[in-house]
Amino acid sequence: MIEGKIIKFYREKARLTQGELCHGVCSVTHISKIERGITEYSPEITALLAKKLNISLEDEIIRYHQSSQKLHQWLESIIMQRENDPRALKEELEKESLIDMPEFQVLFQLLSARHYLFEHKLEPAFAIVQTLQKHEAEMSPQDQNTLKHILGIYYFLKGQYRDCIDCLTSINPEQYSNEEYYYHLAIAYHSIHSNITAYYYGKKALAYFQRTLNILRIIDTEMLLIVQLNAKELHDFAETKAKYEQLIKLSESLHSKDRIGKIYHNLGFECYRRKMYKQSADYYQKAIDLMGDASPHYLTSLDGYIMTCSSGKLYSEAALIPLAEKGLKHAKTSNSHTWIDFQLHIYQLTNQEEKYYQFLEDKVIPHLKQIGYVILIDHYERKLFKYYFEKGEKEKALELASTYISSKKSFYSYE
Repeated sequence: MIEGKIIKFYREKARLTQGELCHGVCSVTHISKIERGITEYSPEITALLAKKLNISLEDEIIRYHQSSQKLHQWLESIIMQRENDPRALKEELEKESLIDMPEFQVLFQLLSARHYLFEHKLEPAFAIVQTLQKHEAEMSPQDQNTLKHILGIYYFLKGQYRDCIDCLTSINPEQYSNEEYYYHLAIAYHSIHSNITAYYYGKKALAYFQRTLNILRIIDTEMLLIVQLNAKELHDFAETKAKYEQLIKLSESLHSKDRIGKIYHNLGFECYRRKMYKQSADYYQKAIDLMGDASPHYLTSLDGYIMTCSSGKLYSEAALIPLAEKGLKHAKTSNSHTWIDFQLHIYQLTNQEEKYYQFLEDKVIPHLKQIGYVILIDHYERKLFKYYFEKGEKEKALELASTYISSKKSFYSYE
């Protein structure tokens, strides 16, 4: 019972033994049972115990329920991606002394880690995760799965997509009530170019967000599903553009600049793939202008802008080099793995061909294999093969071709 938990919490906070608190009120055995909630007791006894602790049980019970409610509101505000609500709720809960009660502490720590990830503060989030993992065996199945979900998000934000998938697929859906993790599974599978699986989990996530009327996340998921349609082959561009424009209008009605920026980024990439370089650069520029360099997606759009301007020869190398250097500095400062992309741009724009391909072989491809980014592995291995072949280094080219072929699955015999 709640009264017993509250009495125990304040007794321990006052550093009193059960005997000291119950002296002149009831026996030690009786207070022990009250604290554990395994006996009936008269209101007079709990009133006397509360008086000795200098608390109002009625007020504390109200605060207890409010704290429980705020914890669930905190999670909901993060899932709904409300910009200011999570921070306000976090600050309120940090001021609440009852949050130190054992039944609140695990969830509070889990949500603190999730909050840090929401703000893209990865290291403090991971520090909390590591602490919680030491006590994972003592947690409820719901909390254990929440911990896996949070760790999966952390791995995704670090670019460790295989680790993310391993973590999220270990969640037991029968013991976990937060179906949002289907979305994180979808974007992780998308990142390793497993598009059918990404689409499957994307549809499950979409159904969840529609059921919970989470409009912002519906936009995110619809965006992801459009990307899957264009992943293996180019879908009809007019239809793709029309779908994205619908999402832009919806995002504008919700004043979500971040999502509009992501949509412009995606349109930029679709134009790039179709060699519509001028349109691609315009979309990437719109994304950059909307996001600002503090956004976690800024570097991705800047990378796309440099790529399309270089491929389409829209600007000279001399004009693009400062942008690549700016991106490299920003990526290293923010500890982002995208520094690799900007280093490649610099080698390419300064015509350092040998360094470019050596960097591809020594750094880029091993990194991409580690995180499981299949689409870029294929792209760069093909480039490296062509480079070796044209240079007459046939052994290296054949070795690379053998590795490439061995990594492919036969979808005829499925082996």
